[in-house]
Amino acid sequence: MGSRRALAALFLVTAAGAALRFATLDRQSFWLDELVTVSLLDRGLGDVLGEIRETEATPYLYYLLAWPWARIAGFGEVGLRSLSALLGTLTVPVAYAAGTAFATRRVGLIAASLVSVHPLLVWYSQEARSYALLVLLGACTVLFLGRALQEPRGVDLAGWAVASSLAIATHYFAVFLVLAEAGWLVARLRPRRPAVLASLVPIAVLAAHLPLLLAQRGNGEAVAGASLLSRIAGVPKALVVGYSFPLEVAGSVLAALLLLAGLALFAYRTPPAIRRGAVVAGSVALVAAAVPLLAALAGADYLVARNVVAAIVPGAICVGAGYAAGRLGLAAGGALCALLLAITLGVSLDERYGRTDWRGAAERLERAEVARAIVVTPFQSRSLWRPYLPGLQEPSGPEVTVAEIVVVGLATEGGFSGRAVEPPDVDAPAGPAGFVLVETDRTPTLTLFRYRAGGPTELSTAALERLRLVDQQPGILLQPPSPDTSSHPRRTPWPRPSVLGAG
Repeated sequence: MGSRRALAALFLVTAAGAALRFATLDRQSFWLDELVTVSLLDRGLGDVLGEIRETEATPYLYYLLAWPWARIAGFGEVGLRSLSALLGTLTVPVAYAAGTAFATRRVGLIAASLVSVHPLLVWYSQEARSYALLVLLGACTVLFLGRALQEPRGVDLAGWAVASSLAIATHYFAVFLVLAEAGWLVARLRPRRPAVLASLVPIAVLAAHLPLLLAQRGNGEAVAGASLLSRIAGVPKALVVGYSFPLEVAGSVLAALLLLAGLALFAYRTPPAIRRGAVVAGSVALVAAAVPLLAALAGADYLVARNVVAAIVPGAICVGAGYAAGRLGLAAGGALCALLLAITLGVSLDERYGRTDWRGAAERLERAEVARAIVVTPFQSRSLWRPYLPGLQEPSGPEVTVAEIVVVGLATEGGFSGRAVEPPDVDAPAGPAGFVLVETDRTPTLTLFRYRAGGPTELSTAALERLRLVDQQPGILLQPPSPDTSSHPRRTPWPRPSVLGAG
């Protein structure tokens, strides 16, 4: 494939990847982890860095980029997520360059096409968290590794050392990718001294992060909420087709068959010179995904798909080498790209497969005509409600006085369970004495029941907890009556940075 044709095709693939990432940034609400990001960034930079040690399970680099970005682009979904969308878009040409370094332009273009439409990569390109930055920096390490193995130059080893260090400063799980790459550099390059020296740089960065890592050690334990067996099965599936989506079983089986076809072509039809380079990329992907699995089996259980998402780019290069081996491979690769595109569009446009709809709940609770108690599952503190519903309070004692109760049950994020999670399909619980059910609202993302009393009524928080719609600890929040805003424009749903933490 000529360089001009390849670059023209890369431009189209990158543009498609950008459209998938930017066009639907505001379709879904912030979910829990993103609301944590919002609450962190709405502080002074020193306070942000101090709070990361107590609440997060990742290093500082993403927040050092997101803090000034939010002050320029804004704190709404589009503003905060646009950083991840940009990083995710940049990953597409980097994947092309990496595939070209390991194999050929055709392999690079196939890898870039897979990255452009990949459901999991698009998902995290639309999330205000560190994963898109991890994938981009991981792809950069793969690029410099491929160049260094082709022609060992100081500039490529330096680029690899810098990219590896930045990846580790973004997410601790980058270390598995980096150690696999360092092993190849030390094993292949002669003399070994430059490779060893380059490898010592990210090792030193990891060592510098050890005090922070140990302090955060308990912050990542929530990933083990599902059984280890279900996550062992779910992580490979997510790395191929993402989380939940319409017609998931059929789509997953078809994707698995197309992937196996690519690997078979890689083993039997790929020219040896191309296969040698692609084997390196494939082994790096395998180590980055498999070592966390083995660690989980040994008791250090932090296994979840988002932590190993950096394995996708080197994996795409490996299978791309199989798809590049003739017309049959190109047809299989094209079919997989079309399937991944359909999955990505299905998830982006169907709210049943999206993030927990905190925004939709807040829109139904925006105005309170009387003192209101909110009983909501899943639990969320008032500080995390502030971007959508400022002014909430928490009960200060075992008794509250309200004239209205709103009970809300939201569908949790379906992706982590491998299926779309419906909101609670239950009948309205019996209200406390003096409260009458006045509204029922069911949507694909939430179930809501509203109760009214004739006037302010004293209730125990225990009585409110018994109204929960699922067997989980609910959040109990109090909402004072809204001021009369009939003569004023409706409040914008996107607070400005200066007032985001008010309430």
